[in-house]
Amino acid sequence: MKKKSVKKNKDSLFFKEVVDSITKDINDRAVAMIADRFGFGKKDPKTLGEIGETYGITRERVRQIIKEAIHKVKHKSKDDELFKAAEGKLNFVLEEKHGIITKKDLLKRMIEDVEDENFVSFILHCSDNFKVIEEESEIEETVILHHFDLGFWKNIKEKAKGILGKHNKALHANVFFEEFLKVHPGLEKEMFFNFLEASKEIKRGVFEKWGIHNWKEISPKGVREKAHLIIKENNKPLHFREVAKLIDKHKLSKKRTHPQTVHNELIKDEKFVLVGRGTYALKEWGYQRGTVKDVINEILIKSSEPLHQDEVIEKVLSVRNVKKTTVIINLNKFFQKSEKQRYSVKSNKIKKSV
Repeated sequence: MKKKSVKKNKDSLFFKEVVDSITKDINDRAVAMIADRFGFGKKDPKTLGEIGETYGITRERVRQIIKEAIHKVKHKSKDDELFKAAEGKLNFVLEEKHGIITKKDLLKRMIEDVEDENFVSFILHCSDNFKVIEEESEIEETVILHHFDLGFWKNIKEKAKGILGKHNKALHANVFFEEFLKVHPGLEKEMFFNFLEASKEIKRGVFEKWGIHNWKEISPKGVREKAHLIIKENNKPLHFREVAKLIDKHKLSKKRTHPQTVHNELIKDEKFVLVGRGTYALKEWGYQRGTVKDVINEILIKSSEPLHQDEVIEKVLSVRNVKKTTVIINLNKFFQKSEKQRYSVKSNKIKKSV
C-alpha cells in the first residue's frame, strides 16, 4: 500500500473519531438521526421524510431534533481537542488554497474512502471557521474560510470571463494570466488559478488551456468534437487508431473509444479530410476532400500557368500523405504534359479516376 493511501486511511479514521467525540454526550436517537441525515459511513444521506418514517414522526419533528442536537454539538465542540485538530487540518488546506476550494477537492485531499466523506461534511457544518457555499450557476459547491471575501472572488472571476469572451477561444494558462494582469495587476498567479478552480463557468481543459465550461475545446461532446480537439492540439494529421488512443489517454471518454467508431464518424464529417490510409487532417488547415486527382486538378486550376512536376508534387504532399509516385501516376494519367515536365488541366473533360 502506498504511503499516501495509508495517511488518507488514517485521516478517515481520525475524522470518524472526531465525530464520535463531539456527539458522545448527545441523545442516542438524535445521533442516529444525524448519522442518517449526513450519511455517515454511507454514500447517500437520507431525507427528513425517510428518517421520519423510520421513527414514526413527522419530517418537521426530525428537523427540530437534528437542529437542537447540532446546536449542542457546536457548543461542545469548542472545547473538544480532537475537533480543534480537525479544524486545524482543514484550515491548513484552505489557507494553502487562498481561502477557497471546491468541496469535492477538499474531500479528495482529506479522505480515501468516499463513504467517510460525510464525517468531514459534518465537521464543516459544525465549525464556525468555515462556510459551505451551495452549488450555483457561477460557482461549484465550495468551502471558504469564514473571513473569505466572496465579492472579491466574483470580481476576479468576472474579469477572467471577460478576457475569454474577448478572445473567444481557450487560452494557455500563461497567456491567460498575462492577459488578466493587464486589467488587474498585482494578483498572484497561484491565487488567480485557485480562484478559478471554484468557478462553474470557467474550466481548465485537458491540454492545460482555460475557457468557458461549455466550449468544445474545454468540454468536447461526442466522438467528432473529441477527435477534432485531439488532432488540433497535436497540430498534425493522425491515424484514426491513434486518435482513439489519445481520446482515452486524455480521459475524454468514460468508456473505451473504439477506433472503427472514430473512423466512421470522421469520414462523414466535412471538417476532417482523409489525407492517407486512415490518416485524417483538419479542413481548416487548408486540406481539401477528394482524390489525389481532385487535389491536383484544384492546384492546376488555381495556377496562372502550367506547373513543373516537382511543384505539383510539393503542393500535393503538403495536403496529402501519399507517395510521390502516386502523384506522378495521376499527373501522367489525367493531366496535360507540356515541355520540361510542366502540367496543366486538359482542355477536354478530365477522365474519371479509378
